[in-house]
Amino acid sequence: MLSGTIAARLRERGLDVRAVVEDALMVSAPDEDLLVIAAAQNRVLVTANIADFAAIATDWRSAGRVHAGLVYLAHRTFPQDRSLLGALVESLTALSSAGGLPAPGAETFLHRTS
Repeated sequence: MLSGTIAARLRERGLDVRAVVEDALMVSAPDEDLLVIAAAQNRVLVTANIADFAAIATDWRSAGRVHAGLVYLAHRTFPQDRSLLGALVESLTALSSAGGLPAPGAETFLHRTS
């Protein structure tokens, strides 16, 4: 759920990522549908929309449904400034490289590495 530029930079680093903005069908999809798509493709979903996705994840747990994992971006950790793009690319690369992506059904907050 990040920009196409961030997705492209992560792909340059060898990560298998897709951005919602790169797929016209996903751009207008409701949040729960995005999680359904990510789960069906076994993809961890990265989002700054913490409130909505945390509620959806809670509903899924209650219903016995499992997503492929959620990574939350807090605005206080990743402020919307000139450093955002680089900080997200570095932090997501580090999380993936360290094997820190959440397990199926789990959620985590992304920590800033730079």
